Amino acid sequence: MTTKEKIVNTAAELLSNNGFNAFSFHDIANEIGIKTSSIHYYFPTKSDLIIEIIHYSQNIQTALFETISEKKPQEKLSLLIDFYVDLADKGQMCPIVSISSDMNDIDPNIKLEVGKFYDFLADWLTSVIVEGITKNHFVTAQEPQDKSMEILNILAMLPILSRLGKGRESLNSLKQSVMANLVNKDILDNQISLQAQEIKQQQETIAHQAAVIAAQQKIINLYEANEALEKWEQQK
Repeated sequence: MTTKEKIVNTAAELLSNNGFNAFSFHDIANEIGIKTSSIHYYFPTKSDLIIEIIHYSQNIQTALFETISEKKPQEKLSLLIDFYVDLADKGQMCPIVSISSDMNDIDPNIKLEVGKFYDFLADWLTSVIVEGITKNHFVTAQEPQDKSMEILNILAMLPILSRLGKGRESLNSLKQSVMANLVNKDILDNQISLQAQEIKQQQETIAHQAAVIAAQQKIINLYEANEALEKWEQQK
């Protein structure tokens, strides 16, 4: 990892954990073990660094979207929510959400980049919802754009709920609520049925393995008994 990448990664982590105004170049330098002048070499101002973090965050999201591009709409939505639930469960906030909480005090150029990021995320989410509706996987009375904004607002709330003491179980419950309000009931019922079948098959496999082990143990016991009988007869 290059020095520049270390600076961006460290700054993104400090931003996620502490917020926009709660870290400085000095904090980053101490964390990495470099001089602040090294940071200024790559990023003359904090605004330059924050904009780079926004691009960094968007690259991460793009990589996620590319990875899950062939999955079903409900799986795409589920994995996106899981991404933000994982962050919140670690006590971290998406860097973009953290920046947004201080929007009144930041550089207009940062506001512009934050807006682009939200548009990028909202467009992807809207396309997933449209795909789900077209394939009869999703059912909603709302316009896809409105539904995507509703989900984005929920994602932004996850780290706040986590910091208020809500654990992983509560965050997952919120996720299930989002999914249940969107995914076609027939699809959900089918998924539940498939999961039940998988559990039943696993139980049958375990029962079969237990029966095989029991049979093998009986054979071993008989073998040991025969050996003991032969030794006893030899000693007579």
